[in-house]
Amino acid sequence: MDNKKPHKKDYLKYFMEQLTDLKAILHSKRANIYYLEKCRVMQKDGRVLYLVEADVEKQYWNISIANTTCILLGTGTSITQAAVRMLATAGVLIGFSGSGGTPPYCS
Repeated sequence: MDNKKPHKKDYLKYFMEQLTDLKAILHSKRANIYYLEKCRVMQKDGRVLYLVEADVEKQYWNISIANTTCILLGTGTSITQAAVRMLATAGVLIGFSGSGGTPPYCS
């Protein structure tokens, strides 16, 4: 019996293949559009999430990339390269906007 752990590259390859299946969902069938302000978007444990820092604790919120059409990043928001890679693989559009969602700088 061989109990070897899979290599990290094999795991990432499998995971990325699963993400490409998410592009099969048409944008017209997706429901979510996020506007995020003063937070940090990151990839952690195969998920895309955003972190909001409160006075006492940090709060993590999951973003369902399979059912998301667009994410608008407002002022005070940062995003990691790993999160952008995962969102792009799932076919999620990323836009940058000013305060309150207008004006859009890039989409």
